[in-house]
Amino acid sequence: MTKRLFALLLGMLLLVCPMLASCNNTSGGTESTPAVSDGNTSGTTSGGEGTQNSKYQDEKGNYTVENLDMPEFNFNKDTFTVCVTSKEGDGTYFSEEIAPDLYDTTDSVLNEAVKARNDLISEKYGVEIIAYQVKNVATTVSQDATTGTATYDAALPFMGQAASLAQQNMLYDLNDFADYIHLDAPWWDQDANSNLSIAGKLYFTTGDISIMQKIVSSAILFNKNIYNEVFAQKYGSLYDIVRDGKWTLDLMVEMGREVTYETDDIAGMNFEDHWGMIGTNGIGGFFIASGNKLIAKDQNDIPYLQFGSEASLLYAEKVLKTFQDSSWFANTQKLTPTWPEPNVWEGAMGAFGNDRTLFYPSAFSAVKKLRNYDVAGHMGIIPSPKASEEQDTYYTSANIYYAYGICIPTNVEDAEFSAYMIELMAAGGKNHITPAYYEVTLKGRDAKDFDSENMLDNYIFNNVVYDLGVLYDFGGINSMFASLMSSDDTNVASHLEGIEGKIQDKIDEYVEAYELNG
Repeated sequence: MTKRLFALLLGMLLLVCPMLASCNNTSGGTESTPAVSDGNTSGTTSGGEGTQNSKYQDEKGNYTVENLDMPEFNFNKDTFTVCVTSKEGDGTYFSEEIAPDLYDTTDSVLNEAVKARNDLISEKYGVEIIAYQVKNVATTVSQDATTGTATYDAALPFMGQAASLAQQNMLYDLNDFADYIHLDAPWWDQDANSNLSIAGKLYFTTGDISIMQKIVSSAILFNKNIYNEVFAQKYGSLYDIVRDGKWTLDLMVEMGREVTYETDDIAGMNFEDHWGMIGTNGIGGFFIASGNKLIAKDQNDIPYLQFGSEASLLYAEKVLKTFQDSSWFANTQKLTPTWPEPNVWEGAMGAFGNDRTLFYPSAFSAVKKLRNYDVAGHMGIIPSPKASEEQDTYYTSANIYYAYGICIPTNVEDAEFSAYMIELMAAGGKNHITPAYYEVTLKGRDAKDFDSENMLDNYIFNNVVYDLGVLYDFGGINSMFASLMSSDDTNVASHLEGIEGKIQDKIDEYVEAYELNG
């Protein structure tokens, strides 16, 4: 048996096995729903080894809070309401992980997982979980604080909104609830915890309570048919190139140039031609993928501008030159006068989806949308490229401004009740919601081959970068790339010099606010 055949059979087995555990037919087909628990109901889990291997799991491998030193649950409330972003508020990044059956576009497997998590909490603790849907979570939290009302028990705003609320002293420091929220538990994202705090204060974080940090993470989608036809004989498997550590920006551009050509018999390259890559001005993620950071923190947990070394400036300049080169990259925001789609993002997706582009840099929010395009049956997923083969690992950029951050507003009725329930929901999410999105929806439906699953597991989601520069955009440090792209400028050093004072002023402003809070 060849290695390739073995890999394909193993990939099929990985997809089939979860379907044998539990089935659901609410969307007209058979889909698997991970049968998982809060530590008191048997079933398979994302840990799934069937034996207790840490204080965070029971004897069956289910994640649980039962082994933690939690106070007795003695709250006199029978509902737990979380303020979330509605589909009306944001048509792409709306909340689907707090309550089930809110939208008919939600995958049935995710709906079932949310329902299972909530039902188990309701059965044991007598508390019904409710999603309080609003257009703008930050506005609602601010209004409630002003009026003195408390229509919710917790909030799940975009991290950008949460950061603004924290600066205004409208959120509790989650570190103050150590008896209830165990931030070192595996259902909390440790990278988020360590990178999102400022001056020792952590007002919001993420983990298995939400799937949005995965949805807004970026990768490279590629057309396997185009790749195999043009490059397979020369380079072999693109997945093996990644695994061998040889997937670099230079190689991506080399391949892209080779498949860029005119096909519509109209002079000049436009949206109907074939491109190596198609995208927008938002190319800052390729800089983050090099292992560089815009903002870092010192030993006192105070942010500082890290970007600006000679090496980082040179690579940023290289990234800008690379994506201002129209010999391989179609910048939809430059093609807008001849672009027929409603917006530049849909146009880029359409070009890739209809087999006119080899590479497409995208957040995972677009992966689901590509199901209806031709490319869906032959699309692969790989990480963003390294700066060079000498780079130690691949890094994944995430637009964490649009990731969700769970938080406790200071005007809730009972903050300890909120903390307790947040911990239960996060632990339950580790068992239910993450497997539903990651193992079944993303890997089982959209990443249709064993190799793409391997990319997700080992090269994409294991190194998501939480950069405070992306979140706060201090003084325009993150939007710098889009600004320079728009003006076809590559003089990064000059641009940075012009905004450096503003960057430091904004950092000082946030640090002062965080230090004064509480």
